[in-house]
Formats: sequence, C-alpha cells, structure tokens
Amino acid sequence: MLQLYGDGALSSSKGAWAIAIVSPFTDRTLSKPLRVLAITDSMGRSLGSRTGIQAGTHTFGPENGALWVRTGRTGGAAQAGHDLLIHVTAWQATLEVGEDPAQTSIVLDADATSLRVREGVGGMQALDDDDKASIQETIDDEVLKRMDIEFRSTAVQIPADGSRISVQGELTLVGKARPIEFDLVVGDDGDLSGSTVVKQTDWGITPYSALFGALKVADEVEVVINASWRADPGHVPEGPEWSAPWQIEWRPAPIIDPGISSFLWALVFFFYLWLGMAAVGVSHGAALVLALVASFFIFLYVRTHGVGREQN
Repeated sequence: MLQLYGDGALSSSKGAWAIAIVSPFTDRTLSKPLRVLAITDSMGRSLGSRTGIQAGTHTFGPENGALWVRTGRTGGAAQAGHDLLIHVTAWQATLEVGEDPAQTSIVLDADATSLRVREGVGGMQALDDDDKASIQETIDDEVLKRMDIEFRSTAVQIPADGSRISVQGELTLVGKARPIEFDLVVGDDGDLSGSTVVKQTDWGITPYSALFGALKVADEVEVVINASWRADPGHVPEGPEWSAPWQIEWRPAPIIDPGISSFLWALVFFFYLWLGMAAVGVSHGAALVLALVASFFIFLYVRTHGVGREQN
C-alpha cells in the first residue's frame, strides 16, 4: 500500500511531500521524502507522473538557448553554392505550463534582422566576412524584409511521461501567418530541443536565387532550437551539427590547368544562358551578345577565385 503525506497540489512544485511504504504484515512504516515517479489510486489509475516539466512560466532566449536556421541548395549550379548555418541572435520564447496540460502555451518572438551566418558548407571557396555580410543584407532586404518573426501556439500536448511536448500553432513570416507543428524533446538533463521544416513559398517568400536561377536556396529550410531551464545562467547549449541531407560537401576532381576549368565553366554557362534567353523570346543576336559577356565574367571569376586556386 502506498500512502502520500504532505500539503499542496500534487502537480505543483510547492509543498512538502513524503511517501510512506506500509507493509501489510507489520505495523512498521518507512517514511522518507522521495521524488514521486508515479502514484496510482486503488483502481490503478494514474494520479501523477514525472514529467520533468515544472508548472509555471519558463523563459528562453540567447542567454540559455540557441535558435538556428539551416539552408540547403538546389539548381543546375548547386555545387557552386553553400549550405548555410544561420544563428538567430535576438529572440525570446515563453513556455507557460499550467496545472492542466490543456492550459500550456508557447510563444516566440524573433528579430528578423538578427540572423548571422556562422558557417557555409560546400561551394568553390569558403565564405569570408564580406560574403556573410552580403548574405545577411539579402536576408534583411529581400527575404524577411525586416519584418519580425512570431509564433503562437494553438494546442500543446504533453504525454504522461513528459518526454516531449507536441506543439501546434501559427508562425508569422513577412506578415503572413500559417499553421505549423513540431515536437520538443525534454531531456533528462533539463535540455529542451526540437526542429521543424519551414517551406518558404508557403509564406509567400521566394527562395533566393543567383546565376539566372541556376543556383537557388532550397525552398525548405530547417529551424532548430536548443534550450535549457536549468538554473545555470552560463549554460548555453551548443548549436546543431551538420547531418545528411544538410551536409553536402563538393569535392572537385583534380585538374591540370585552372584555365581549362575556367573555360569549361564559361562554356557551359554560355550555352545555358544563350539557349535560356532564346527560349523566352530574346532575339538570337541579343541572347548571343549577353551570353558572351556573362560567360566572360564567369571565366574571370572562376579563373581568379575558383577551382584550382589555392585558398588562403
């Protein structure tokens, strides 16, 4: 028989509790404060469980968590681009855990101008500080348009074991709200982690493209969060590691002369641009001239920065 002594609500973090184990064959009672893992009534119905989630208000942000965005690439010239790991540096999330799980809610606000490129995988050369600054400017002016990011939950479910939080809600990007759902995993060490995929076109965002559309950022981007509600203010979870299919590293084949590689790149893009412009109604003469000029600059760029050049 299991008896519970103490005061305060079972699901509250307040109050003192003790568990008494009474043997049916003796009048001795062992009483000791214990962490309640599960309590059942005489019919075996659960009266409580260890969830790892304390009722109350929990606040997360850069001081005790990390919010990341990972992008992929696509298009005929995808090998020339980079998969990006982007750090959101200004954000705030609040998890309200009610005594009744139905009263639990999550809100998140992020500054759309606080995204910073931390890493780029692939491409013909590594990203330098100027490249990262240029990407940040493009995100601010062309992608997110300096409009804040908001998430508001509409339904939150927490299973009996408290190992995860299933969330449904609305995400607002560039002023447009769309439904989204994801799971947050509650770790034994107090960490909270989860991820979801955001399809940019669902919010009316046109994925960034370059080289006349031959290089594009993939429509689907992954958003990853890691946070902790432990009392250690210096604890900040590490960012996500690259994993397939996000880790795509292009290893070019060995070449004899960088000039040959540059010429081949220019030749391929010449035909691609020439035929592409002719297909959309540009006169053959104008298409030829534009393709030649663009291919010349492509040749110079690859020759001075691309394959076959040693990077410092």
